[in-house]
Amino acid sequence: MNDAPLQPVSASDSERLLVLLAYGLMMIAMPMGGVSALIGVVIAHIRLGHVPGSLFESHYRNQIRVFWTMLVFFLAAVAVLSIVAGEFVFSLFWPWFWPWHSIMLGGAWMMLGWLAGIFFLGLVIWYYWRLITGFVRMLDDRPY
Repeated sequence: MNDAPLQPVSASDSERLLVLLAYGLMMIAMPMGGVSALIGVVIAHIRLGHVPGSLFESHYRNQIRVFWTMLVFFLAAVAVLSIVAGEFVFSLFWPWFWPWHSIMLGGAWMMLGWLAGIFFLGLVIWYYWRLITGFVRMLDDRPY
């Protein structure tokens, strides 16, 4: 058995733990419906004022930037995909006076839906890239 006395946890160790916790909460956000990312960004917003000029500041700023960027673009992509889905369903049940109207517009809306889907996939890759990069840099005690 190890008889060495326990060392007290320093302030920088607890701050490091909070940064890593916020990264972890944001990484598991997609399967959790985004609630854990909200908790992670709240931690980042609260702690940002307590760490000016330290390496933790850049990590908190990264977490805040990633969260708000992802939220804005996610809402935009959902809006576009909702419009596309609504137009598609509406065109199936409403006969237009011009028979090619639904085919031509349906194709354009479908193309817009595909582009929004590809954009969203790229956004998810960017989201995880920023979070994993920040997590690894924090493990190495480097600023983001």
